This record gives sequence, C-alpha cells and structure tokens, in this order.
Amino acid sequence: MAIIGKIQRLRCLGYIKRDSGQEIAEAALVLPILFLILLAIFWFGRAFNIASTIERAAKHGIQTFDRPTCTVCGNSFSTDAQIVDSVNSALEDYHLQSASVTAYSPPFACNAAPTCTTIQGVEICRNVPLTCGTANCQSPPAACGSGSVLGVRVSFGYQFTSPLPIANLPAMTLHASALGQQED
Repeated sequence: MAIIGKIQRLRCLGYIKRDSGQEIAEAALVLPILFLILLAIFWFGRAFNIASTIERAAKHGIQTFDRPTCTVCGNSFSTDAQIVDSVNSALEDYHLQSASVTAYSPPFACNAAPTCTTIQGVEICRNVPLTCGTANCQSPPAACGSGSVLGVRVSFGYQFTSPLPIANLPAMTLHASALGQQED
C-alpha cells in the first residue's frame, strides 16, 4: 500500500502522467512518411550522382580520342576499342558497372552522314556536325550548311536500378553524350 501511495503522489506532482497511446499513434502515422521522404532523397541523390558520373565518363572518352599517341609511334589517334576501354575504366573508377551500359543515339544538330560504331553499348560517331554552318539549326534537323564544324561524339545510356530492393522502383536509363572537335 505504501508503494501505491507514492505512485499517486508522483502523479499529482506531474512526474508520472497517464499515457493514452497518442504518441505511438502519431509515430505510426509520421514515421512511414518520413522514411519514404528520406528514401526519395537518397534515390534521387544517387541518380543525380550517377548522371554526372556518366557525363564525366563520356567526356573522358572524348579526351582519350583527342590525345594522339606518341610522336615516335606515328601520332595516330585512339581506336574505338580504346575509347570504350577509357569510358569503362572511368565508370569503374566511380564504382559503376560497365555491364549496365546500353546503347543511346541522340539526334544530330543537322542532317549529316556521320560514321558511327557501337561497341559494348558505347556509340562513337565521327564527322558529327557540331554547328549547322550557314543553315539554321531546327527541329527536325535540316541539311547542314557549308562551313559546318565537324567533330566526334561519344554517347551511351546507363541502366540505374533502385539502390534498395525493397522499393521495387522501375529501372531508369540515364543518358550521357559528349562532343569534341576533330583534330586534323
């Protein structure tokens, strides 16, 4: 009886309150929404990170093409296989899987006849119009005018799946493309 009396005195002083379960009900409503928001922030942050990484990998492929070999060796440019190896090594440096690379071919600035090859999902096009020359660039592309600047384009897609298998989110294909002017 002495213990019950002490508990009643503590309740009167405000140290022990009756708990009706309101906090648990509020937590049951708010916590799932909070976790979904955190998951979305993480998922979109990772997608943004991968998008910038694959853009850097495409630019790395262009840089590999632009740099000729040693002058003693004949000063030749890199082959398509070397460019693809450069793109794949850039992806692996950032812990991305080169097996997730898919083919992607964006439209050209104007109608031209570039030479394109696709190796392991990476498309490498030479004689790509970088400008439309004297013609206006339009959609759909018009014929290229005289004075068009030609270059090289490296493009590919990357299949990004959800980092958490419990989310069952569909895979997204992120696209990367980089252009560089051809050296003479």
